[in-house]
Amino acid sequence: HIDTKIGTPGAIDNGTGVAVVLLLAGLLKGKPAKYPVELVIFNGEDYYGATGQVKYIEQNAGKFGDIVLNINIDGAGYMEGASCFSPFDLTAEMGSALRDVIADGLNIVEGLPWYQGDHSLFLQNGCPAIAVSSQWFIENMECQELTHTPKDNLSIVNYERVAECSLGIARLIGNL
Repeated sequence: HIDTKIGTPGAIDNGTGVAVVLLLAGLLKGKPAKYPVELVIFNGEDYYGATGQVKYIEQNAGKFGDIVLNINIDGAGYMEGASCFSPFDLTAEMGSALRDVIADGLNIVEGLPWYQGDHSLFLQNGCPAIAVSSQWFIENMECQELTHTPKDNLSIVNYERVAECSLGIARLIGNL
């Protein structure tokens, strides 16, 4: 999602998410997949009304049963620690695909569950999800004061983690 607030750079929340989606599009281009892949960027999650989510719900009413898996990218690429993929209600096949990605040698770990993101929209509609973020970010969510502040700038981004998130998601999709 893109939800930075006026006056804040929004590097981690969520310029890095946009970068992951753009890199992912390049990685998936021309590659066959078992399931169709839809790349969506929501806006307004942290503003009144969540306009991007509302529009998506309107356009996809009655179709959430067709969604195999939601992958939300929020807070990826922080300078400290590993990237994390937090699973929610995955099937056995999806869980196995995720474990393979984690074991694949990238700096990706299984993350703690957290619900403060666009993946909750899909969970509420019965869709399994994976929230892609930064392990340090998730483990310190209650005490960090970075997002929606001037501190959320490029100086806190680890570009290798951004690339690894894209590679990890592409491998996950390929494993399904």
